[in-house]
Amino acid sequence: MYRSLLFLVSCFIMFQVAAQEARNTIFADGAVKGPVYALNFDHVFHTAHGSTLSWSAGFSLEHDAISAPLGIDVIKGRRDWHPEFGMLLIPYIDHYKTFLSGDNLSDKYIYVIPYAGYRLQHPYGGLFLKASVGPFLSLDPPSDHFFHMTAKLYGYASIGAGFSF
Repeated sequence: MYRSLLFLVSCFIMFQVAAQEARNTIFADGAVKGPVYALNFDHVFHTAHGSTLSWSAGFSLEHDAISAPLGIDVIKGRRDWHPEFGMLLIPYIDHYKTFLSGDNLSDKYIYVIPYAGYRLQHPYGGLFLKASVGPFLSLDPPSDHFFHMTAKLYGYASIGAGFSF
């Protein structure tokens, strides 16, 4: 009797856990401009009326450059495939090893990337894939006057893969 009851309760708990929406994603992202790759964490923080909002934060360390992509996404739809629209802000430091030293040779950039894309993200977790394109605005502040930035516009494309849970 107790075994049957324990079995039913454990099946119910497993069903409840499996039926929860996946709100977190860890994924690797590769791009054609800016940080070539980044490891990111994405978290869904609001869902209403067929739209979902998520934020993401990442980290990239390449040769002598370091960056931290920060993003916000609007995801449409409720099925596995979702169109998404977002904005990335990427502080980027080239030659970061001298950044806080007396002989500072580092070069700092701020990348602003509005994008549109598509993502495969099952509502209950599993494989995560995304692809996006958009303009890439590179802001290069001089060392002596931060708000006197040089701006350059490029094209941007990225792909990512990971796991939602």
